[in-house]
Amino acid sequence: MSPPAAPPPPSADLFGARLLIVTGKGGVGKSTVAAALALAGVRSGRKTCLVEVESRQTMAAMFATSPWDFTEREFRPGLWGLSVDPEASLAEYLDLFYGAGRLSKLVVGSSAVQFATTAAPGVKDVLLIGKVKEMEQRRGSDGRHVYDLIVLDAPPTGRIVNFLRAPESAGELVGIGPIRQQAQSVVDMLVDPARTRLQLVTLLEEMPVQETLEAVEHLHALGVTLGPVIVNRVEAARLSDAQRSAVRDKLDPAAVAAILDRAGLQADEAIGEALLEVGAAHLARQDLQAEMRARLAADAPVPSIELPALHADRFGPAELDLLADVLAEQSP
Repeated sequence: MSPPAAPPPPSADLFGARLLIVTGKGGVGKSTVAAALALAGVRSGRKTCLVEVESRQTMAAMFATSPWDFTEREFRPGLWGLSVDPEASLAEYLDLFYGAGRLSKLVVGSSAVQFATTAAPGVKDVLLIGKVKEMEQRRGSDGRHVYDLIVLDAPPTGRIVNFLRAPESAGELVGIGPIRQQAQSVVDMLVDPARTRLQLVTLLEEMPVQETLEAVEHLHALGVTLGPVIVNRVEAARLSDAQRSAVRDKLDPAAVAAILDRAGLQADEAIGEALLEVGAAHLARQDLQAEMRARLAADAPVPSIELPALHADRFGPAELDLLADVLAEQSP
């Protein structure tokens, strides 16, 4: 995509566009944040569709539903979902633009198409984004957009630039015709700040922050608009100033055990040592978070939203609702 004269300014408005493309380094909770964003969108009064493109059935497991496929289904009031795959997208494209419903089924099932979508990742990405673009433009009989918000659980940051460049690359390969026109219409959607925002997800850790900063630079160069960076799994401070000082001063384990004994809790020196180790690890985590938070603020011209770390035996719908509550508070 050709960059504008100046990079588009980041937006502090979480739901300022119809399409949110969510990406982040693997392991940062990208899909969890995408799901929470979709729920928050519904809570803000927006008819929302959550889209996954990597066929991992992550959302079906997270929302405890039957497996997702290419059919858009309402699985919660106001919240639709589907899993986009390139072959189904190609069949729909042929039927929509060439009226070739029966032919499309034959073409899609051919070994040539299967080879193309496997050997040429760019073709696959064009088909996936093309489907999202169709949904973003779709209007009902009343002339209004069918969806107020579409949340796309996109590939991780290591692949997001190529994913977003695929339509432009396809348009350059095909000089004229409907494919060229469709590719250009997707590019137009991606660089329009009223239609598309990129939501980066990170942790307050060294590698995720570094990859996030690199992604900010690359995405600015593409001409896309960035929404606030969503910082996931932030550990809250759990020690008072006095407790922090005691841990940092390496309080004697026997003294800790004595304090516990006076409070009516049976403890020995080994328990005191273990508690001090837990406290030291917590302080180290707090120090790292503060350092990474400062680095993001200094090196990325993007506002941020922090989500708390949730400690549960199993992450499920209840935990997802808690994160959605935090995000919904950021929506006007």
